[in-house]
Amino acid sequence: MMMIREKRKFIGVLSLFLFLALMNCASVEKKYRKGQELESKGRLEEAAQRYIRVLTKDPSMEDARQRLADVGSSLVDTYLEQAYVHESAGAYENAVATLNRIDSLRSRTSQVGVRLSVPDGYAQFRQEMIDAAVASLFQQGENLEKGENWAEALRRYERLRQYPLSPDQMQRVDESRARVYIKWAEQDLARGFFRAAYGHAQNAMEILGPDSETIAQAQAIQKAALEAGTKTVAVLPFWASARAADVAPRGMESDLYDTLLYEYLAAPVLFVGPIDPGAIHRELSRLRIRSGEIALQTAAMVGLTLNTDFVVIGWIESYLQEDGIPEEIERNAPLRRDRSLSATYIEKRYTVELISEVMYQIVDPAASRVVDEETVVAKISGQFRRGFFDGDYTTLDLSRDERMLFDREEWLRAEEELEAIMYNKLAENIAASIFERVLRFVR
Repeated sequence: MMMIREKRKFIGVLSLFLFLALMNCASVEKKYRKGQELESKGRLEEAAQRYIRVLTKDPSMEDARQRLADVGSSLVDTYLEQAYVHESAGAYENAVATLNRIDSLRSRTSQVGVRLSVPDGYAQFRQEMIDAAVASLFQQGENLEKGENWAEALRRYERLRQYPLSPDQMQRVDESRARVYIKWAEQDLARGFFRAAYGHAQNAMEILGPDSETIAQAQAIQKAALEAGTKTVAVLPFWASARAADVAPRGMESDLYDTLLYEYLAAPVLFVGPIDPGAIHRELSRLRIRSGEIALQTAAMVGLTLNTDFVVIGWIESYLQEDGIPEEIERNAPLRRDRSLSATYIEKRYTVELISEVMYQIVDPAASRVVDEETVVAKISGQFRRGFFDGDYTTLDLSRDERMLFDREEWLRAEEELEAIMYNKLAENIAASIFERVLRFVR
C-alpha cells in the first residue's frame, strides 16, 4: 500500500514537472515567433530583445541564437552608418549616443552567448566622437556665456558630465558651471533680483567647495544681496476682536504675541528682518499704547519712526472650543474607612478641539496703506479624562492616577497645556505666513 502511494506521488510530481516544462516551451516558442514577426516588419531592435529573452529562458535554442546574430549584425551596421552621418554633420553628441546603442546591444547579446563584432578602429572612432562632443559642448557653453544665456550655458556644461571625462576635464566642467552661476548672480544683483543673486551665488559655492578662491566672490555677492534686498518688518502686539474677546482664554493675545515674537520671528528666513522687540516696545510706550486695537495710521507712524519697510498688525478673529461626546465608564473603588465596602464613580473621557483664527495686515508705512492681508487658522485636539462622584471623592481609596481624575488643578493644567500647544501652532503658522508674504516684495 505504501509503495502504491509513493508511486502515485512520484507520478504526480513528474506530471507537474512535464506540464511546467511544456508551458515553458510554449512560452519560449511564442516569444521566438514574436521576434520573427518583429524582424519581418523591420523592427530589428525589438526583435533582438525578443531573441535575447528566448535565449535567456532556453540557451539551447539555436534558431534564436542565429537570428539574434543576424539581426544584431544588421543593427550594428545600421547604427555605424548613422554615426558616420552624424559625424559628417558635426552632430557629435548624436554620434556618441548612436555608438552607445551599439555598445548596449553588444553587452546584452554577449550575456546570452552571442558576440557581435565591430570593425577595426571602432574603439578609436568612438573615442574621437567622445572627444569631439566634449570639445563641442565646451565651445557651445562658452559662446552662450558670451551671449549671457546663462541657463543654456549651464545645460551644455551639465551634459558634459555624462561623458567619461578626465579629472582635468571634470575640474574644467565644475569651474565653468561655477563661473556661469557667479556671472548670473552678478547680473541678478545689478538688476535688483536679490534672492536670485543669492541663490546663484550659493550654487557656485556648492560646486567648488569651501577651499575655492571663488568662495569669497560668491560670499560678497550674497552679502550685497542681503543688504540691498532684506525687508525689515515690525510686528505690533495683537488684540482680540469683539467676536473673540468673550470666548478666547484670558490673555491669549499677549501670550500668542510673545510666542510669535520670541520663538518664531527670532529665527527669520533670508531677506526678512524683524525689528528688535525692545525697539517696538519703547516706541509703543512712548505713544502710550498698552493694549487693544492699533489703528492703521498709528501702525504707519510706528513704522516711520522705526524706519522699517513694513508693519504687521493682527488680531484674534475667532476662537472656538468644541467638546466631544464623552465616553462614560463606571468605576468601583473601595472606601477608605472600610475597604470591604465600595462605591461607584464615573470616569468621563472626551476629546477637546480648539480652533483659532487670526487675521493680520501688512502695512506700508511710507504709503500708510495695507499692501497685503491674510487669515491664519490653527486647529488642534487633546484627550481629557475627568472623574465624577456623587459625594466626597476623598472618602474613596484611590490610586494616585485615579485621584488626578478629580483634581481640578490638574484639569486646569491640562487645559492650559492644550492652549499653549494652540498658541505655538498658531504662532508657527503666522510666522511662516508673514515670511512668505513679505518675500513677495523681494525680487
